[in-house]
Amino acid sequence: MLAKGVGYSTDTNDCGKAVQQMWVNYQNGPLGGEGYLRLLEFLPDGKTVHAKTYSPFYDTYLQDPGNQFSFEIAP
Repeated sequence: MLAKGVGYSTDTNDCGKAVQQMWVNYQNGPLGGEGYLRLLEFLPDGKTVHAKTYSPFYDTYLQDPGNQFSFEIAP
């Protein structure tokens, strides 16, 4: 998933395990990035992660697919 200043992919390592990769760079946006930061919520099921992007400056979340998504981690 791609949006301006962000990227996300799932790749496979040499052992065949999924590797989650995220790139986040908001600092080139207005006001040095408007305070946006990436939040990761690890759910109690031990495998699900929700990624969200929040700005305390605006008290708002970015909701496009590059800034709000979920994925599973392997044990």
